[in-house]
Amino acid sequence: MKCLMGIDIGGTMVKAALFDLTGREIAVEGRKLTILYPGQDMNERSIEEAEKMTYEVIRLVIARAEVSADDILAIGVTGQANGAYMFDADGKPVHDAVMSGDARAKDYIKKWYADGTHDKVFPKIRQAIWPGNVPAIIAWFKDNDPETLARAKTIVTAKDFVRYLLTGEFCLEITEATGIASMDQTTETFTEEIFKAYGIEKYMDRYPVRVASCTEITGYVTERSSSLTGLAVGTPVVGGQSDTGAAIYSVGVTDNSKIVVIVGSWGINAFVNKGALISKNIFMVYRYCFPDVYMIMEGSPTSTTNLEWVIENFMNRASEAHIYQKCDTLVESAPYHDTVIFLPFLYGTNVNIDSKAAFIGLKGNHGLPHMLRAIYEGVVFCHMYHIERLLKFTPMPEVIRMAGGATRSAAWMRIFTDALGVRVEVPEAEELSALGVAMLAGVGVGAFESMEDAIKNCTRIKAHYEPDPVRHEYYSEKYKTYKALIDALDPVWGRIDALAE
Repeated sequence: MKCLMGIDIGGTMVKAALFDLTGREIAVEGRKLTILYPGQDMNERSIEEAEKMTYEVIRLVIARAEVSADDILAIGVTGQANGAYMFDADGKPVHDAVMSGDARAKDYIKKWYADGTHDKVFPKIRQAIWPGNVPAIIAWFKDNDPETLARAKTIVTAKDFVRYLLTGEFCLEITEATGIASMDQTTETFTEEIFKAYGIEKYMDRYPVRVASCTEITGYVTERSSSLTGLAVGTPVVGGQSDTGAAIYSVGVTDNSKIVVIVGSWGINAFVNKGALISKNIFMVYRYCFPDVYMIMEGSPTSTTNLEWVIENFMNRASEAHIYQKCDTLVESAPYHDTVIFLPFLYGTNVNIDSKAAFIGLKGNHGLPHMLRAIYEGVVFCHMYHIERLLKFTPMPEVIRMAGGATRSAAWMRIFTDALGVRVEVPEAEELSALGVAMLAGVGVGAFESMEDAIKNCTRIKAHYEPDPVRHEYYSEKYKTYKALIDALDPVWGRIDALAE
């Protein structure tokens, strides 16, 4: 049976999935990756562990699927955007990977907004800047760890690291290249003017020279990676795209008639638009996988990682075979009309750069069910905050398409539906980012006639949820309280940081 592979290295997991040519999942394997916290505001992962686990999931998914390696027509790669994977001249890592939720460079972001740097580069990069951006990380290393940066001859992000593991070639891909606050989007080239504004022009050559399209073949599986994975030598690897774009493509969105919400390590909210939209009131604008189509995106690292934190620290994952189902059961046992509100800022924020996570409104009769429900709701409210910003540029659609790990939770989907007040649709596929780049791989090797043909063959909806008017009215009021809390706490966060210092 001919099939396609998608590999997705996200904020918490690396996964490999195989799909047939109708987009149905044949098999998937995933492994959790360790998040390291070497210092305040720091968020890293071991590149050696990521390499080992990437090879392992590929090997395991081929075995699980019981397919011949020769039947895998092509591979697409995707992953969490931004962050920094740094390698020396021999392709060896010089530092643990800095992840996109890392905030060590937040003082640089504050400075660049205050001194006009962002104003200067914005017409070219067309997006906000934040601590997990590649240039911010480079600036931090320039001043705080120049020896590591001197040894780093190549800097890529997660998915292009996976490409390197498979092909031995360093390469960027256009959708992500336009989303790392470094590229002139008008010309789609890296220019010295942007790097000079950040004060990092010396390191402009650390980015790979080649920038490929999403469906372009960027290399082939090497003998080394074949021996470690079971893939056939010479299997094509295409450009792919970042996990956000891949998930949106896999759910069949080609125009601005729908908003897509991705509830994963990052909370992503986006629509796609013919032609660029240039506004400082939007978090990111960058290329989509169709020519002259752009993703208009609002997002922050404020989503399901908040639940993972509770599970890791206060629940026994090892003894619970169905820990996420247990969370759903606990959430549904707690009343929705309650006082507890959670600010989901454990790993970052979409408001004040210094904001922290918090439970507010706790009383003595509250327990784990109430706190879990508040986490589910707080994540939803954070998505709503982003969606409000998008609605300044596109009308509220009749349908929201959902993606990300949280789509497995019916309880979470119902809260989204009731809070948003519109129909929510959940696609049949679960590993949407992996499916998206597998579809692009199929286009790249001619398994599909076009990207539209891939969508026609592979995109299906399995479930939908309709809002409850009474709960929608209640959640509208609770969301107003959530926003009032964010505003009220705004002056306090800097003082809390000072306590730690």
